[in-house]
Amino acid sequence: MKRIVVLLLFLVSLSGCDLDLWRSSCAPHAYYHFSYENHAWVSIHSGWMIDENGIIRAYKNPEKWNYPDSLGYISRCQLEENLSYCDSVIGKVSAREMSHYNHLVFPASKGSLTKPEQHGADMGIQMYSCYCYDRPRDRYRQVILNQYGDWIRTNENDKAVKIYSWLRKLVTN
Repeated sequence: MKRIVVLLLFLVSLSGCDLDLWRSSCAPHAYYHFSYENHAWVSIHSGWMIDENGIIRAYKNPEKWNYPDSLGYISRCQLEENLSYCDSVIGKVSAREMSHYNHLVFPASKGSLTKPEQHGADMGIQMYSCYCYDRPRDRYRQVILNQYGDWIRTNENDKAVKIYSWLRKLVTN
């Protein structure tokens, strides 16, 4: 009898829940991004992004681009706008693989970056990053996984290293 009462109370409590509120409490998917920028001799801005469906979309020298603010935050709308500037589909990631790596993004966001180390000049910057949803700010925060070129920085978190290794193998640049 106790089980039935508990089950009924549980079902009643669920019927009063706002489904949209429940969905918003779950972390949305992550976005993944590789970019190469060099403005030394000729301006180059190219790369690719992975959207929520696992579609890998490439871009080359878009006329406009939204960058994270000085604290690393960017809105979902701005990320989606950046995806709209991608002009070709170059691959697809399975839902299972996306789910696996999406679970690594939050721990990776807690990693620390190594101190920037100057590596060269006029090489530009290659950057692998992902974007983790920050619920209180209702924005995404850029998580730098690895940066190479004129300056080198690495996220030392083991989950960040796993995501970076996966992204490097995913698309040969």
